[in-house]
Formats: sequence, C-alpha cells, structure tokens
Amino acid sequence: MRKSKHFLNSLIGVCFLMATTLGVGQTVLNGGFEQVTGYPSQPGAIELATHWLNIGTVTSAPDLFHVLGSDAGDLPETPIAIVSPYQGMAIAGFSPYDMMNEGRRQYISGSFSEALIVGQRYLMTFQMTNGEITEFSNAGLGLSGMGMRFSEGPLQQLGEACIDLPPQFVFSQVFYNREWQQISFNFIAQEPWTNFAWGLFGNEAGNVTAEQGASPSKVYCFVDGISLSPAAAIGSDEALPDRGPNAKPGVSLADLEAAPSWFVPSAFTPNGDGDNDVFMPVCENVSIRSFQVYSRWGEMIFSGFNNDVSWDGNNQQGKSVESGSYVWKLDVVDPNGKVFSKSGSLSLIR
Repeated sequence: MRKSKHFLNSLIGVCFLMATTLGVGQTVLNGGFEQVTGYPSQPGAIELATHWLNIGTVTSAPDLFHVLGSDAGDLPETPIAIVSPYQGMAIAGFSPYDMMNEGRRQYISGSFSEALIVGQRYLMTFQMTNGEITEFSNAGLGLSGMGMRFSEGPLQQLGEACIDLPPQFVFSQVFYNREWQQISFNFIAQEPWTNFAWGLFGNEAGNVTAEQGASPSKVYCFVDGISLSPAAAIGSDEALPDRGPNAKPGVSLADLEAAPSWFVPSAFTPNGDGDNDVFMPVCENVSIRSFQVYSRWGEMIFSGFNNDVSWDGNNQQGKSVESGSYVWKLDVVDPNGKVFSKSGSLSLIR
C-alpha cells in the first residue's frame, strides 16, 4: 500500500511538472511587428518595431513596412515587391543574400519573453513570402539553406559579413513563393536561449535560383506572424502540413490579384442619398473571414466578420466619422482553407 501511495505521489508530481512545463509563458515578443515606436519611411527601420534588433551595420539592418508607413516604408507596394501583411498591419523584410554587394547578408533577429527551459520541446512557426516583385526591383532570386540559430543574448554580425555559426534548424530546399508560406519546426532547447536569428549562416554562398524578373541579383524575403509554443511530446508535429526542412510551399487555388476573385472600392459617400452609402469588399471564389477599417493613426473604426462586413461610415460607438482617408484590412480564405490578408486605403466623402 505504501509503495502504491508512493508511486501515486510520484506520478502526481510528474504530471504537475509536465503541466507546469507545458504551461510556460515563453512567446516571441512582438511576433507580428505590430508594436512600433513610429511609422517607417525609409529602409533599415527594423528598430522602430519594439523588441526587434539590428545586429549588424546600418546597411545590413532589416526593413520594417507598415500600412500607415510612407515613401519606402509603406504597404502594399514596397520598393522591392507588392505584398500585404499576413496578419495585422506590419511586416519585416530582409535580404539574406545579395550577389551584387559581395554576398551581403541580413538577418532577422528577435527575442523571447523569457529564457527557454532547457530540455523543453518547442514549436516555432512563422510566415514568409517573396511577394510580387515590381518592375524596377532587383530581387527575384530563390535561396536554399536559410536557417535559424538560437542564442543566449543577441548574436552580433560583423559589418555585412555572414555569421559563421551553424543554425539549429535549416530550411534545405529552395525557397521562393509569391504568397505567404508557413514554416514550422520542432526543437528541444539545449540552453536557456533568449534570442533567435533567421537568415543564411556560414560562409557558403547558398544555392540561388532565378525565379522572377529579367535579371535578378538579390534574394529578398518578407516575414510575419512569428510565434513560439511548447510542444507536448516528441512526434506531436506529425499533423503539421508544413514543417521542417522538407516543408513544401503552400499554393493557393485562388489568384487574389485577378478579378473577379476580389474587389474593394476606393471611395464611398455615406450621405444618406441611397447611392454608394456603404463600403464593403466583394469576393467571388474566396470567402471573407474578417474586414476592418482603421484611421490613419491606427485606431480601429469598424470590424466585421463573414457576411457582416458592410461599413456605413460610423465608428464602433455609432457616430459618423469625418471625411478623409482610411485604411482597410481584409482577411479571406481560399478553397484550400488558406488565409490571405489584403490591405489598402479608401476615401470617405460626405
């Protein structure tokens, strides 16, 4: 009886330890780049996103893009490519390899809310795309061998050179995707890591392929939705559709750039004359998940879901808003169940 009681107490202790371990609060700080100290207007503005770091020189600093940005920092048309956020209103961009600048490297470097627990198994997930390059962009190269390295404290890049350290995870296949693709992998924390960096590690040039454009010379990627969560047990990632080095690009069945897939008007006149009094997106072969309207200062004015997405020009308190420019964000789901985000501006005229 004593042995059974001792075994039961031990089992309860193990279960409590497992519950405590799996309930840890480690997250990626500002994983969607939404918390900003200002809106970007030029390249290399990653430090405007709180908790994100520039670990090299000014020329190797990643970029921040925001729907409310200006000049070289706004969305959806950036100097590199046309792209909308996967979620929210902001994304980061970086060039892991630039052939024309002696192989210049850039790295995306972020932080965890707490040091990882040694021996705990975690799931890291993020979204990445190359976007639709513009006519004058020198991007358009695909790249294999990008990886993620975890560290205690931020890594340091010497100028624009590579970080000659091995990553703990490598995406071995060539990455190039005009739509957002999810990359997920499991890992076990070997040390109390506090930071991570994503890019091309080591002094090898990496395998580059020409994917888009007449004469591309640079690899350029956008990232969004970076998250961390504890994994329950080894093998718990078996159901993930995209994971590890062998993840395959997720291709949408819907061409979101082509009519009549989706359409959002550029202006409306909610003056009560019965003509053009409401503002709403129109979608054909995709379904609407959510639709929001923001002021130019980032305040949410309207939020709708599914079929209830028509805006009458009133704020959430039912009061009429002033004439002017506003920003909309649309989340749609394609026939595969893949979620895409689009955003743009509109004019309200009374």
